[in-house]
Amino acid sequence: MKYQVMKRCVISGSTWNVGDIVESGKDVNELDVDGLIGIGRILPVDETESVDRSVGLDEEPMPKRAPRKKKAK
Repeated sequence: MKYQVMKRCVISGSTWNVGDIVESGKDVNELDVDGLIGIGRILPVDETESVDRSVGLDEEPMPKRAPRKKKAK
């Protein structure tokens, strides 16, 4: 399982910065994971796939904006 480092710390002799992704069994001993989560050093990573919802970055034409109405005098 993958975890994100929340505080700069040394895990298994390696220094990890905030935002680094570590894997249990590979980078972190599986026995140490519960302790590191308990003291707030690492958190599980949400591995859901993000969808690009940006407008205008693909080849389709950008939608037209509605013009502003003029103020009544």
